[in-house]
Amino acid sequence: MIKRENNFDVMRLLLAVFVYFGHWNILTQFGSEHVFFNLHSHAVNLFFVFSGFLIFWSYENDQNKYHFFIKRFFRIFPLYFILILIQTIFFIFYSDGIYLDYIKYFISNIIFLNFLAPTVADIFANLEINAINGSLWTLKNEVVFYLMIPFLFIWYKKLGLKLFIFMYLLSVTYMFIIDFIDIDKLKVQYPAQLRLFLAGIIIYVLFDKLKKYNYYYFSLIALVLLVVFNNNEYFYFVFYPICISVLVIFLVYIIKKVKINFDFSYSFYIIHFPVIQIALYFDINPSNPLISFVVLFCIIIVLSYLSEVYIEKYFINVGRTLINKLKEKKNDY
Repeated sequence: MIKRENNFDVMRLLLAVFVYFGHWNILTQFGSEHVFFNLHSHAVNLFFVFSGFLIFWSYENDQNKYHFFIKRFFRIFPLYFILILIQTIFFIFYSDGIYLDYIKYFISNIIFLNFLAPTVADIFANLEINAINGSLWTLKNEVVFYLMIPFLFIWYKKLGLKLFIFMYLLSVTYMFIIDFIDIDKLKVQYPAQLRLFLAGIIIYVLFDKLKKYNYYYFSLIALVLLVVFNNNEYFYFVFYPICISVLVIFLVYIIKKVKINFDFSYSFYIIHFPVIQIALYFDINPSNPLISFVVLFCIIIVLSYLSEVYIEKYFINVGRTLINKLKEKKNDY
């Protein structure tokens, strides 16, 4: 049994902050080469790894598909829907698009196909990135993964760990093919991200064995490989997901649990990008980089906290209530 005493909540919040560091650096064109401003890609990758570990764990604890999808839906969609609605209203008031543009934006984004309409007209053409929320591309990967989980679990029970290893190799093969035909945009889409989810699942499945053979050694090996092969693209394709999974999940458990009464990492992650873009669009971003970084960060923290308290928690409780009613109904029969 894996301990529930861990630092996943703290680590996810830290990852979201690193994503902010990177996006602020890019969008404001600050251009810092400091490591803290260039960890956002690794942070996003670790979000996928954590999803693999935690979602598979969650499904194993309650293998009812209806319960699983209800929990996932109420965890991510209500806040996402509200955000897309607000962004659409912003475009209606401030862009020079036509009604079909607004409809296309709303529909494409509400079904997680953000790449079909990242913006309306050329409203952000003068900014570094012509999109209102460049963070949302990851969510369609998450949704695809959620849809796969019940089927993966069923086949895992039949085939064991070799199922995940086989699928991992398929994802790696895809990366090599895309690299060969030289289409970089496809390297951050499914099934490229599948190997990251699977790395998290594999570590979850092997967690007790890794502890038995001393997790410290595996973590040290993973750290050495990550440092030595930091710039090797083929290492990134094949071994990187497993190495960062071993290293960071180890840290989640080895560090004494930091108790926090909030978890707005999801809110922070999907809100920070449009806040920066809108500040730049209205030219209200402070010219002093330090002030800009701190002021925008504080605004995003407040919005994220309020979103968690009044939107996320409310709808999570709605989902739990619905699941409890389904359980009661089943017991009645």
